[in-house]
Amino acid sequence: LQTTLNYATSGNGAQEIERTRQTANKLGLEFQSTAIAYAQFQAAARGTALEGDKARAVFEAVAKASAVLSLSAADASGVLLALQQMISKGNIQSEELKGQVGERLPGAFQTAAKAMGVTTAELGKMLEQGKILADDFLPKFAAQLEKDFG
Repeated sequence: LQTTLNYATSGNGAQEIERTRQTANKLGLEFQSTAIAYAQFQAAARGTALEGDKARAVFEAVAKASAVLSLSAADASGVLLALQQMISKGNIQSEELKGQVGERLPGAFQTAAKAMGVTTAELGKMLEQGKILADDFLPKFAAQLEKDFG
């Protein structure tokens, strides 16, 4: 875990583990699965516009929503895995947002539409056209999750 976080955060693995431990404890989340999901998410964000603090903000917003909605550790990790895939692909696709995130995080599609300032129908069209970039979407989605669940 520390090795992955050292890679993902330019040598700040120990500090990130402690920060993740505090977040997990504060929110009542299981530490090990939360920390692994966070490390992998940070690794996926490395070298992108989301690297560092932005990735941490996305993670923390998802963690808060997971705690409020009493998601299982597997579902919370699944949401973060889908977000990792979005980062890796560079754009948001319906499969990840509607399927993987939506089936684990209730109301995710409506939250995403609100975050983007559009209706769900408009969001659906934007997804079909491949017009939503991960670097733009994920911080907005995190801010909306924070607003709704923080």
